[in-house]
Amino acid sequence: MKKITSWLWDNILFLGALFLLVFIPLYPKIPIVDIQNTWVYIRAEDFVVAFVILSWIILLLKKKINFKTPLTLPILIFWIIGALATLHGVLLIFPDLANVFPNVAFLSLLRHIEYLSLFFIGYHGFNDKKHLNIVIAVLSLTLLGVIAYGFGQKYLGFPAFLTGNEEFAKGVPITLSALSRVPSTFAGHYDLAAYLVLIVPIIFSLFFGFKKILPRLVFLITSALGILLMLMTVSRVSFVALGISLFGVLFLSRRKLFFIALPLVLIAGVFLLSYKPSLLDRFRSTVSEVDVIVDGRTGESVGHVKFVERQYLKDKIILQRRVKDSIELANVMAKLEEDETYSANSPIFPYRLVPEEVPLVTAVNISTGEELPQGTGYINLSLSSVTKRFNLFFYELSPDVSGTSPAQVMVFNGPFIVKRAAAYDLSFTTRFQGEWPNAIEALKNNLLIGSGYGSVSLAVDNNYLRILGETGILGLGAFLLLFLSLAVYIRKIYPDITSPVAKSFVAGYVAGLIGLFINATLIDVFEASKIAFVMWLLFGIVLSLLTLYQKTSFSLLLELKKLAKSSYTVILILFLLTIVLFIPSLNNFFTADDFTWFRWATDCKDNCGVLSQILNYFLNSDGFFYRPGSKLYFLFMYKTFWLNQSVYHLVSISLHFLVAVLFFLLSRKVLKNSFYAASAAVLFLLLSGATEVVFWISTTGYLFNTVFGLLGILLFIQWSEKKRLYLLLLSVLSISSSLLFHEVGIVYPLIIVSYALIFGGGSIRQSLRRWDIYTPFIPIIGYLAIRYLSNSHWFSGDYSYDILKFPFNVIGNSFGYFALTIFGPITLPVYHLLRETLRESLIVAAIIIPVVFFITFLVYKYSVKIFDLRQRKILVFGIVFFIFSLLPFLGLGNITSRYSYLASMGAIFIFIILAKKAYEYLISIDRKIAIGISILFILLFLLFHVIQVQQSYFNWNESGTKVKKFFLSIDDLYENTWKSPTVQFHFVDVPIKVGEAWVLPVGLPDALWFAIQNDSAKVFIHSDAASAINASGGYLDRPVLIFQPDGSLKTPFQATASSDLINQALLE
Repeated sequence: MKKITSWLWDNILFLGALFLLVFIPLYPKIPIVDIQNTWVYIRAEDFVVAFVILSWIILLLKKKINFKTPLTLPILIFWIIGALATLHGVLLIFPDLANVFPNVAFLSLLRHIEYLSLFFIGYHGFNDKKHLNIVIAVLSLTLLGVIAYGFGQKYLGFPAFLTGNEEFAKGVPITLSALSRVPSTFAGHYDLAAYLVLIVPIIFSLFFGFKKILPRLVFLITSALGILLMLMTVSRVSFVALGISLFGVLFLSRRKLFFIALPLVLIAGVFLLSYKPSLLDRFRSTVSEVDVIVDGRTGESVGHVKFVERQYLKDKIILQRRVKDSIELANVMAKLEEDETYSANSPIFPYRLVPEEVPLVTAVNISTGEELPQGTGYINLSLSSVTKRFNLFFYELSPDVSGTSPAQVMVFNGPFIVKRAAAYDLSFTTRFQGEWPNAIEALKNNLLIGSGYGSVSLAVDNNYLRILGETGILGLGAFLLLFLSLAVYIRKIYPDITSPVAKSFVAGYVAGLIGLFINATLIDVFEASKIAFVMWLLFGIVLSLLTLYQKTSFSLLLELKKLAKSSYTVILILFLLTIVLFIPSLNNFFTADDFTWFRWATDCKDNCGVLSQILNYFLNSDGFFYRPGSKLYFLFMYKTFWLNQSVYHLVSISLHFLVAVLFFLLSRKVLKNSFYAASAAVLFLLLSGATEVVFWISTTGYLFNTVFGLLGILLFIQWSEKKRLYLLLLSVLSISSSLLFHEVGIVYPLIIVSYALIFGGGSIRQSLRRWDIYTPFIPIIGYLAIRYLSNSHWFSGDYSYDILKFPFNVIGNSFGYFALTIFGPITLPVYHLLRETLRESLIVAAIIIPVVFFITFLVYKYSVKIFDLRQRKILVFGIVFFIFSLLPFLGLGNITSRYSYLASMGAIFIFIILAKKAYEYLISIDRKIAIGISILFILLFLLFHVIQVQQSYFNWNESGTKVKKFFLSIDDLYENTWKSPTVQFHFVDVPIKVGEAWVLPVGLPDALWFAIQNDSAKVFIHSDAASAINASGGYLDRPVLIFQPDGSLKTPFQATASSDLINQALLE
């Protein structure tokens, strides 16, 4: 008995960990202790966890265990930041915020300490390699228990204990309907899905760790049942996260099988979706089309509208109410639902006045929680097409209210329009319009430490935004440091693990963590107690398992320092810089050519099948540039996200970041120095000359082109170094892909040849004999042939070359683009002034050209003396890169800022070498002075460009605002005659630019088409109102619309002093 007691005491933490791995997932969240100011309760799991932690504290006091672990310091840092953030929030922020409570904040802090305390339980409890099989058995049996209860809920009526709202959280057992999503023993289907994302990859990974057939079969069946249960949760993001996690297991465990399994898994996925169509329907319902009634005066939405026959209202009591604006309308509708007697004093609306087709808005059905709330969730409502206009609509009260109210239906008068709009479902609506903005506002209170725990809503549905809002950048950094530390241990120890079972367990846990990190983008998985407890407990077990296989000691701090100097850190810095500089542009509205691209994606007249449409993109350019890849991108985005500008901008920003990363990798090859390569990449992000590419959605194809082009160059360099044929094939494929998005793709083979000649080693003659440097030209041949056959745009209009002015254009544009790259858009007015001056005096220009050549020759001769061979090669490559990138554009009659995007990389190579040489000169005088001058110059130069980037953002933002006001004015002025096949629109004073940001130089007819959806509408642009009025003839279906300075529209009768213009037009 004494031995048993001694064994139990020696292994109490391990037994406690096993009990928690079973109890926490299987025991429902039944409340025990109520907490004031919130409907979160203290539950049984909290008492069990507290008992196990108490056991750990007793062992700590008895010195049976040591508080020191590899993660003790990082965990303490995370706790301290959370405590400071909460103290700061309670003292300085909470007094000015509504619905935040200090007691909730303090308990939230304790909850986070409780979560991470289980790491110590797992770490100290797991002290023997033999314990791993017991842990695996417990996890497997627990998962089977969760699966069994989930199936019982689905088919046998087992009760569910949910916490989705205040009533459910009281612990009332609920019987699920046939259409409900299964939560099993968890508080909701999202929690269950997150648990499956973490555990199923572990069980699936163990299939590869065991050799005997029976356990492998058990693991395979358990994993399959787990996936089926996942389908019952109908959780979209978790389903994707689990799929990626399972592929992660294959990649870590059986890399060859990964590529074989990919098509098989896709087929299996199709089968599973067909077996469980509700999940497919859930994906489809993410964005749906609805009819929305809109206040014609303000553009504000009222709610969903449906059209019913007059007979529907025959036996109903209809009362009438007039409102002055959309704010009063919303207040009245809300009051009607709250107060049954509110409508008593309203006059009766006679049934004889009810129109044959009744526009009916029904009250929100809040009982299901699945209907989109009235007036929310619409995607760019201002861009949605107007379908009808009328002077009243009918509002049907909910049955609960209409049963006691004098009215069953209310009539509201005013100018209203109906728009066909796309809308997100409820889950995305609450995220985009409520939870995420609230978290961002909490972060704005203090970027470093946020607003403290409890300062955001109970659910943010993005765990990263939640951490940022509550604990700021420092809190998120400390949180990620924990996982980074685990990654260091895995990297150092994983190859030394001799047990295939242990390796599979670690690989499965890593894959599960990856899935949770994906899940955390849309769900607060790290805050869900059942998930957090299990994750941190397994975190401790996995780290302890790694240390048991550790052969050589190492310093975590030193490894983290090495990591801080690694490429991963540079990429992280580039990512953060990209976020800081460009995330504000997410809400910039569409402008100019954007509408032309969207119309190609949506306005299909013949062969409108998706495959036919895609094939047409490749085979018929219809006189436009050959850019089928860009058209395909806009088609996909339009079908998936409709006209949500934030998503389009997010893609552009992500591509810009990816270009910066690829340029960093290329710079490492060219500069042979990681610091200079990182400096080049940071400089590329901060340069302001080509921000049009990032801020203007129409130029996304140029970003795709650059990504594929740089990838092709890097793959060719890898091929040259490693001589693996697949790298060469991928390089050719990347260059082929770049050509589908923009014609500048033809320059990448030239850059590749240049790199081979300059850095390839050997003589130029030897390099030219290499067969491989010509392979990137193969796609160019096919590209030119298909481009010709597809009737694409070649050389005409603004994109034509003047042979006589060609040499002048090349030299002038070269200097213009270089100045634009180094000094930003501020140089454009100077460039245009010089160009106009020289254009009028070709003799002066002819004199300047030889002078320029002579100066270039002197610079070359001087550079031979002061630059070493390697530096000269980099300078030559930079010049060649710069010139080749601009090759299609140098002969044109002007420069365009977006074309300097790729060329700026060549200029940066030159700039880096010159800056390095300048620093070497300064350091020869005095090291401290050199450092001081260098820092000052860098700060001034970066500030100079950052200010211009911000100014560019403001310009594009104002440009988008003008276009948005154009759409709001169209809604306000809309007449039913605008649907006429003979309608003509006569616009005056069309805005072209705000600074260097385009407004509507082109794309006005396409923008108008989105507003009214009339294929027959004709658009005419006039320089003045008098000529527009004269051309319109005063017909109702030929409106004259005058642009105001803010982008809005007015008719001549509304415009200032319009009577004189009208009289003048009539006299003419």
